[in-house]
Amino acid sequence: MRRPALTSRELLDTIADSWCRRNRPESMNTDWGQSLLAYGLLATLRATGNEQAREYLRRWLTYHLGTGVHVTYFVGSWSIGLLYPEVIDAFPEFEGSLRATADRIYTFIREKAIRNGARVILHNVDLPHIYVDTVYYTTPVLAKLGAALGRNEWRTDALLQLRSHLDILRDPATGFSIHCQENLSGHRSGGAWARGNGWIAMTCVELLPYLKQGSKEWCEVLAIFTNLMTALLPYQTRRGLWRTIIDDRHAYEETSASAMFLFALARARNHDWLPQTFTEPAERCAHALRSHVDPEGRLLGCSEGTWPGTPEYYKALNCGEWWWGTGACMLALAELSRTSSAAAP
Repeated sequence: MRRPALTSRELLDTIADSWCRRNRPESMNTDWGQSLLAYGLLATLRATGNEQAREYLRRWLTYHLGTGVHVTYFVGSWSIGLLYPEVIDAFPEFEGSLRATADRIYTFIREKAIRNGARVILHNVDLPHIYVDTVYYTTPVLAKLGAALGRNEWRTDALLQLRSHLDILRDPATGFSIHCQENLSGHRSGGAWARGNGWIAMTCVELLPYLKQGSKEWCEVLAIFTNLMTALLPYQTRRGLWRTIIDDRHAYEETSASAMFLFALARARNHDWLPQTFTEPAERCAHALRSHVDPEGRLLGCSEGTWPGTPEYYKALNCGEWWWGTGACMLALAELSRTSSAAAP
């Protein structure tokens, strides 16, 4: 007899429990992928009260706040800022240390981040180029930290990074963004890399709540998001996922980008930012992602760490379980569980 499908909340707890059971929090750093996983665990805790996620995050915070969060010129080192300020609600005992860390990250971005002559933030000292990943680890982080710390100047810089990166990286013919453009040479990576466009989608839905609804900036960001999601729909596969090169039918289906798109779609649905025509694609994506969760509760099918390259390079990358895919999947399921809870009698 076939077992009934798990609800979004049950699957969320399954994935979180599996991760926490198999990994030590002290071995997980605060770099971009691992902070995204921690952000997913925080979303799980807020959605379901998962006690394993709570204890895992408590140990992770104790270790890193005790040894010191390393804030560097690499944009990924700012990623723990994604958890702020919601993390304080869950762990008020760390409020002082977390606020000091938030202030340090915010001040570093505003005053020390590597920028080109147009004030566009560059990815790192050894990669002083314009990367699509940078958008997610600057714009939402500036919004979250700036708003929580009472800094009024975050909005201009956050919107500048989103606009500038899109102006440079977005292909007007497709509406999709590429991975990277070298700052001085102008050399560009190839193909509509799906995870890169996932960063853009997530950036938009993270930023919208921090802008005044109906304002010029709010409408601008909503239009960026709506246009991206509209462009994506024709390329969703019959199984419900998106390919690692979005418009290449020979590329494999990839779970981290699909989870990012699902998170954005689910959050948009929870806030009525998109029309109902996006509901069925979101449901198909959720169903497809479930099939990539193995009996141990691991989300598989996520492409490994990725350098900018050609479409053939992206298509040749190995897939498996990775922090960024698991984190994005937990964020998506947490948003879906909010929808289910709201619909329940």
